[in-house]
Amino acid sequence: MKYIIADLEWNGAYSKKAHGYFNEIIEIGAVAFDDEMKPIGTFHRVITPVVSKKLSGIVRDLTHITQEELEQNGATFDEVVQAFAQFAGDDAAILTWSNTDLLVLMENFTFFHGEPTVPFMAYYADIQPYCQMRMGVDMSQQMGLSRACEQLGISAEDSALHRALDDSRLTAKVFTCLFDAASFASYVRRADEDFYARILYKPTVIHDIDHPLVKRSDLAFSCEACGANLHRKSKWCFRSRHFCADFVCRSCRKAYVGRVQYKQTYDGVEVRRRLKEKEKTPPKTEAKAE
Repeated sequence: MKYIIADLEWNGAYSKKAHGYFNEIIEIGAVAFDDEMKPIGTFHRVITPVVSKKLSGIVRDLTHITQEELEQNGATFDEVVQAFAQFAGDDAAILTWSNTDLLVLMENFTFFHGEPTVPFMAYYADIQPYCQMRMGVDMSQQMGLSRACEQLGISAEDSALHRALDDSRLTAKVFTCLFDAASFASYVRRADEDFYARILYKPTVIHDIDHPLVKRSDLAFSCEACGANLHRKSKWCFRSRHFCADFVCRSCRKAYVGRVQYKQTYDGVEVRRRLKEKEKTPPKTEAKAE
């Protein structure tokens, strides 16, 4: 399988056609590897924006892309993605650091062609969680590319960070340092209908305690000290995206706060439960009379 490690830069602007804020791609950079992770080519093109021809100050300062560069060297979105499709080939896996670039690419295809599908992408993999797994980094927080380079001892001094080609090269250095064909295989997804349905699905937190997906068994807790069933003292309330209630153990008199979250995902309902013991309030002491 051919691997294409890609990076995008974009300019944010308001668009009437998009009915809101639109991230218009202005640069695509990529590095290609064969199935043995040997480099076989690079790609770099800039795109002349049409939604807002003026670059935002944030993008200009971050990327150092200039208006003159886009006007002199830029091409249309269609011209650049057609060239990128030829570079990638028919059976390549597109890899990005987090899926943000993929979502922006899909956003641009929706804007220009009315469909979010990326026609030249046969397979896709988000290599950020894979690299974090290989590095033994906590998966609850996303690791930035520069942080990964720092931990692996990869120098970024000669790279222009936030330029698409240099960022794709840095990503490739991190990935090739950690790559193992057997462990990476499960991270590669075929870009079929289910893939797009899954990535476009918006998870929602259930906030109705009477929702049919809320199981009463999930709302019961046991005392962490003696194992007895806890007695709920208050009604369930919804705050901070969780159902919350006060509990007490009738055996050992410990007081708790129970929190339960139901999140509806593409694959079903995720339930997160947490029980925290309340701190005892010290008794009030009366002031001594002088």
